[in-house]
Amino acid sequence: MDEPAAEVVRSIFRLASQGNGFTRIAKMMRENKVLTPIAYFNLHNPDYFKSDYWRQEFDWHCESVRVILNNEVYLGKLVYGKEQNRSMKSKKRIKNPKEDWIVVENCHEPIITQDMWDNVHRLLSSKRHEVKTGDVQIFAGLVKCADCGHALTYSQKQRADGSYHGSYSCWMYKTHGKEYCASHYITYDDLYSVVFADIQRVIRAYDYEPDRFRNLLNERCSSNAEKRIEALTAEYEQKTARIAEIDKVLNKLYEDSALGRIPENRFETMLQTYDIEQDTLRKSLPVLKAEMEQLAGQNDASSRFINVIRKYTYLNDLSAEILNALIDRILVHHKEVGSDGSEYQQIEIYYRFIGRLDTAEKAKNVA
Repeated sequence: MDEPAAEVVRSIFRLASQGNGFTRIAKMMRENKVLTPIAYFNLHNPDYFKSDYWRQEFDWHCESVRVILNNEVYLGKLVYGKEQNRSMKSKKRIKNPKEDWIVVENCHEPIITQDMWDNVHRLLSSKRHEVKTGDVQIFAGLVKCADCGHALTYSQKQRADGSYHGSYSCWMYKTHGKEYCASHYITYDDLYSVVFADIQRVIRAYDYEPDRFRNLLNERCSSNAEKRIEALTAEYEQKTARIAEIDKVLNKLYEDSALGRIPENRFETMLQTYDIEQDTLRKSLPVLKAEMEQLAGQNDASSRFINVIRKYTYLNDLSAEILNALIDRILVHHKEVGSDGSEYQQIEIYYRFIGRLDTAEKAKNVA
């Protein structure tokens, strides 16, 4: 392995795991004077490129970062069949759909872990915008409305002392009004304090009794997975039975048509309806099977979560990297008024691999 080049790849993935996008990472690589891939190649092959354009050492582009972050070679895989010739007579290349690619696993030593890859691509799938201070707010892509499911959008206002006051509100509410959803307004400071306290509680629970904590997670993950597998198995069997049932109906339909028992137009309509239903059912079976296989392999979910939380035993503050390593999503409910007149707001924190923990399910009082 070319270790200097591998470390550049790791650093790009680390920056992406902290919530930075393609353009921001490219800018940081330029500022840190990191050699571009082509400049690094030129360093070892100085006579390969004749044009001076290829000798711009630190001219990183966002497209270069995008290609690196989407290259499965760094997972130890080789991918074939991404493109093909349009025809035997044409040299023009066309892209194949991803499901037609040929992926060969464990071809060489991976540079990054699957968890890092999954986390980075989960972050890249959500939009992230710089705020007025020039930073990307640390909860980007994590905070959702508990009612409509849309993201809570972030906004800032400048205080008299020059500092900024951040808050979140439901995107649906801000875009379409109260007829569609409530505001679910929460300040950045309140959200930060609730999430920080909950993460610290989870860390303390692990530190205090690690074996008991692991056992509780194992029981929780196993129980949830088993229930879901049972439901999926029942659905799979039901759909398989329906496919077989439709085959019998179609055989009878063809027989009735051949014997003239039903009009031709009626036959065509019924045939199309059953064909569509059967095709939809057949396409859903691989999806159900894949989910069942994924759930069956979730026995190591607690270990994966503990491996992550070990890295953050001592926390002084939160960052995008910490949040995205530990948390899958945060659901914010609208404020409610209790019988005593006090306001409270429930916040649900779903941790990666394991979902909600008991400490995250309680209502959080927000002033």
